[in-house]
Amino acid sequence: MPVTPRTRRLWLFGLAIWITLGLLSAAQGATWRIYAGRPVPWDSLLANSLGDWLTCGMFTPAFYWMVRRFPIRGERWWSSLPLHLAASLVFVLLKVSIWTPLQNALNPEEVRSFTQTLLGGFYADLLAYWASVGVIHAIEYYRESRERQLEATRLALENLRAQLQPHFLFNTLQSISTLIYRDQPAADRMLTQLSDLLRLSLRNTGVQEVPLSEELGFLERYLSIMRVRFGDRLVIVVDAQPDLLNALVPSLVLQPIVENAIEHGMEDRPDKGHVHVRAARDGASLQLEVSDDGPGLGAASPQHGNGIGLANTRERLTRLYGPAGRVETSSPAGGGMTVRLTLPYRSPSPEGRGGQGVRTGA
Repeated sequence: MPVTPRTRRLWLFGLAIWITLGLLSAAQGATWRIYAGRPVPWDSLLANSLGDWLTCGMFTPAFYWMVRRFPIRGERWWSSLPLHLAASLVFVLLKVSIWTPLQNALNPEEVRSFTQTLLGGFYADLLAYWASVGVIHAIEYYRESRERQLEATRLALENLRAQLQPHFLFNTLQSISTLIYRDQPAADRMLTQLSDLLRLSLRNTGVQEVPLSEELGFLERYLSIMRVRFGDRLVIVVDAQPDLLNALVPSLVLQPIVENAIEHGMEDRPDKGHVHVRAARDGASLQLEVSDDGPGLGAASPQHGNGIGLANTRERLTRLYGPAGRVETSSPAGGGMTVRLTLPYRSPSPEGRGGQGVRTGA
């Protein structure tokens, strides 16, 4: 097995189990002697009990290899039983051959032969093998179950993320089609910018979290397309403090929310529309807000607060962060709408190494 933090924790856990069994065995021997009215030689009792059990424990890597190589499960579980039975007998013989001289060194006044040690603890050692194999099977089953769960979550997140790309691609192509006959240079610029946008999107395929600075860079490419489409009618402000640029956020999390704000905020209005993107830290949480001054929930379409962008974002945050990831919407009576994303604040690098901050407007 590769030496990973998880592997080290696993072996430390195994060592703690064998030591605990040795201490319990010593406690049982002491209890019997006290009940019989005999003195308790704690030094000798502890040394013998720990030595006996730790001699079993030294074979833990071999037990683990047997379980990995010949698991007792599946349709042909029975075919592994003879192999484990043979391995358990080999283990007992090897364990006794190691423990006998060590036991005699600890108890020079009571020297035992190999046969005496074998007969005195044969069934206990055999039970130790099968109990270890059972525990390792349980650990392996839990590990594989967790891996399947994580893989299922990863695939679900990839599916949610993949749904967003054709969604904004379709909307952008539709915008280009409306410009191609009345403003060909603008349509050409939008196609070029869309190409750059898709290149960035494909570069992060399979990546669930990126630094906020990278997410804002992707958003800026998308906004440049929207500025060509709406011209001076669209005013966009992006505001983020420099110490937040390293914070990890789900990739492509802002674009569908901003797209939603632009589509509904600019719908059927001849005057200027405003969209404000903010990033702020609130204790252990990071808050991302997207606000528009459109008609709000009351006058907008019913899907304004439950379209594919918001629905996918809600599910992504729930899968990534559990209860710590939330999506909230608000719409005052006077119009406008705010979408607030709350997620745990995490940074891949030490705090305070952010850039110059981001504040753009158009």
